[in-house]
Amino acid sequence: MIVYRNYDTKIIRELLKEIGKHRYEQALENLNVRHRPLSMKGWYLEASNHYMRLCYKYPSRYVLMLMDIERYTNIPRKGWERIKTE
Repeated sequence: MIVYRNYDTKIIRELLKEIGKHRYEQALENLNVRHRPLSMKGWYLEASNHYMRLCYKYPSRYVLMLMDIERYTNIPRKGWERIKTE
């Protein structure tokens, strides 16, 4: 499977604003997240043929796939990096 990632924090910040505090808090609660992301460092978007998600990578290397973002409008067209995974 081929996966694409985007690390543009400016776009991700705009996307988080579009998502809104209520939906963001609800997504964290649904995943039982104990340690919330504290900074913009670590956020990225991940996409494949089957999904597009907002993700956060903690310093411990744990990856939180927070939510699907296909329905939002602040999805970038540029800045995607191709990543090969199995």
